[in-house]
Amino acid sequence: MKNTIKIFSVILLVSTAANAAQTGAQFLKIDTDARLSGMASAGVASALGVNALSCNPAGLSAITGPEAAFSHSKWLMDASHDYIGFGMPVKKMAVGLGITRLSNSSMQGRADDGSAAGGYSAYDQSVSLGFGYKSVGGAVKYIQSSIAGVRAHAFAVDLGARQKLSGLPVMLGLGVQNLGTGIKYLSQRDNLPLSVSAGFTFMVMPGMGLSVDAKRLVYDKQTVVSAGTEYAMHTSNNLGFALRGGYGLTGLARSNDKNGLSVGAGITALGAQLDYAVSPETGLGSVQRITVKKKF
Repeated sequence: MKNTIKIFSVILLVSTAANAAQTGAQFLKIDTDARLSGMASAGVASALGVNALSCNPAGLSAITGPEAAFSHSKWLMDASHDYIGFGMPVKKMAVGLGITRLSNSSMQGRADDGSAAGGYSAYDQSVSLGFGYKSVGGAVKYIQSSIAGVRAHAFAVDLGARQKLSGLPVMLGLGVQNLGTGIKYLSQRDNLPLSVSAGFTFMVMPGMGLSVDAKRLVYDKQTVVSAGTEYAMHTSNNLGFALRGGYGLTGLARSNDKNGLSVGAGITALGAQLDYAVSPETGLGSVQRITVKKKF
């Protein structure tokens, strides 16, 4: 664990020394799991299974058998945000594959004189391949963005670590996301939304945990603090339910985009898990998200 902390400390020092610049591929900031959305995205220590791929790949190590997940949410201007993932154990580690896509509805084009000039579409997507081994994990991702047929590409790496404190019901988490080359449209190259996260999950009592995250958005020069809680109960016939809540704060200004209360709930039955959340993802209001996860 000491070596892991040293590695992430070096990454943090290098990252904070970078010059501020506009970031592209903003869709990479969007949650892909309703469970974590209901906890205000406090997931660097609490994310488990295939849904951990986009938050902290070290959480993949919790996979004990094949599992698949699908998430969907409606976004602004009739856009939709979707995630599909699959994970399975391989020898002493676990691997996961995830595809994320933000699809925008057709937009009306305009000529120089303001007249209608046909429509065009836009989308952003990424494909991630990751692994989790004991307390560490990593993932590589290919990122593609398209506007009116003009495409941009990028590659990035995510790193993560999780470690339970000996003798205490506390799990620590560290993560670095979107460490990559930047994404280039025509002659302009934008940095990816690089972030460095640290947090913990404290099991207050059996079935109830409290998670706190601090995330530094390096190029955006913002710090996001999130706190969330989850209460989960399982019955003897493998039925279960969960209630979740959380609050996120970006910097000290209460008017920032993701500030506010998140709530969620989940139900488990027949080896499947259904989660629902409402969270303040944008300055124009909250977003509803649903996730279905199945273990085989």
